[in-house]
This record gives sequence, C-alpha cells and structure tokens, in this order.
Amino acid sequence: MFRPVVLFRCAALHLTLGSALALLPAASPAALPPEFAQALARAGVPADAVSVMVTPVPGAASASMTPVSAGRAGAVGTPPPVRLSHRADASMNPASVMKLITTYAGLDLLGTDFTWTNRVYVDGPVSDGVLDGNLIIRGSGDPKLVLERVDALLRQVMAQGVREVRGDIVLDRSIFQVPERHPGAFDDEPLRPYNASPDGLLVNFKSLVFTFTPDPARAQALIRSEPPIAGVEIPASLALAPGPCGDWRAGLRADFSSPDRVRFAGRYPAACGERLWPVAYVEPRAYA
Repeated sequence: MFRPVVLFRCAALHLTLGSALALLPAASPAALPPEFAQALARAGVPADAVSVMVTPVPGAASASMTPVSAGRAGAVGTPPPVRLSHRADASMNPASVMKLITTYAGLDLLGTDFTWTNRVYVDGPVSDGVLDGNLIIRGSGDPKLVLERVDALLRQVMAQGVREVRGDIVLDRSIFQVPERHPGAFDDEPLRPYNASPDGLLVNFKSLVFTFTPDPARAQALIRSEPPIAGVEIPASLALAPGPCGDWRAGLRADFSSPDRVRFAGRYPAACGERLWPVAYVEPRAYA
C-alpha cells in the first residue's frame, strides 16, 4: 500500500483527494477521477487549468520498486508507477504545494527526529554571576527562533550562573554561508517575512510586528512594535480615519525604506479595531 503524493494548482478549490486517488487503477493514468472532475466543475475550474500527478512516495514499500538504499537520497531502482497523470508536464505556479517538496527533502535528509540546537559559549571566567569575557551564541539555522525561544535560551544562560557579561555578546551565524539576494526577487513582495533569506540566526524571522490600536478619545491609533531595535525610530501614533476598514495597510502610506526610521504618512481606519502587521526588516543583517 502506498501513500499518494498529489501536486496540483487550482484557484479557490480545496479538495480531499485521498479516497478518490489512492484507488486509481494503474492502467488509466490520464483520466481524472469522476469525483475530482465533478468538484472542478462545481468550482468553475476548467480541467485545462489543473495539473495532477499521483505516484508512490519514493522509498515506500511497493512490489514495483527495488531500491538499493530505500528511503534515502541517491537510491537507485525501478521508478515508481504513475497512477494518475493529467497535464503533469504543464508549467504551473506551485504556490504552497511546493512545501511538500521541501518538507519531504527535510524529512529524508535530516530524519523525523531532527532538532535544531543553538549553543552558547563563554570565552572567559565566570565568578559570582559575572562573565569576564564574551558570550558567544552560535546559531544552528533554526527556522523558528522566535522571541519566546530567545528568552528561554537566555534564561538557561542565567540558570547556569551568568547574570552579567563584561564583554561582548557575539552572534555566530557562520553555519550558513548564504549569498546576498534581493528579498523581493521571488514575488516582488520584499516586506513579507516569508521572503527573509536563510540565516544561521534567523531571530523572529528578521521581522518587526506592528500593532495598531485605535484610541477614539484622542482621535489617533497607538503604534507598538516588537521587538524593540536599538537606533530605529518608530512613531508612537498616527491619526484615525473614518469609514470602513478596507485596505488599511495601503492607507497607512508606510515607508520602510530606511533602516533607522519607519514612517507612516497616512491614517488608520477606526473601524479596523486592533490589527497586526508583520513586516520584514529592511536591513536583516543588522537585526540580530
């Protein structure tokens, strides 16, 4: 028995395909299952706007496969049979379906029980809670080193007896040697946190989270940002606007081009209530 991997792209359509596709006969790889075709028709999605391929997961137990090293990269054997192929060679926008590929690669290369370990070192003596030297934080490439986990890491350092550092805090991100890239190269959305480049110390996705809270009594919206970054000037408030919420981000007329100052030249609609806006910091190397 194999687990099917289904790769398809169709707008505004969410389907559960397991029962329809897992039982497909190998003899008819080009025919869409009736349930799938009917769902496409109900959603108004033409069949020529969909690309589907179903095949056993490489390395899975199957009589049709004889791998030399099952489940590992570089395995050599008979290619798995294609259970369904509908416009499989068409160029499509994979969108979030691409996460299946990277997730499978991570599981295959790192294993199911892999964890990222961020290590802390000292290069001097510790006496009465005082480190006379540098505190070195060596990143592991942890993709979810959010503020809560940074706080937990520092609490562990304090629990080990270091309460004051008379030296520098050294951030070691050398585990990755990633060339510089434009954050908007992927989809022309450089402010989206998901466009942050890989980093050995990817603290909080290299992003700032702005919180806008209306204060009708003062006819303004209060602005909070997290985390605080030394040397970055951020306004504490901006004027409220009447009318519906709408595209409130565009109405702020934000300017994030300077690493030292964030500007909001517009207004915030009172009807929006409290909203959050995560934004990638314009100078990621200076973030942490």
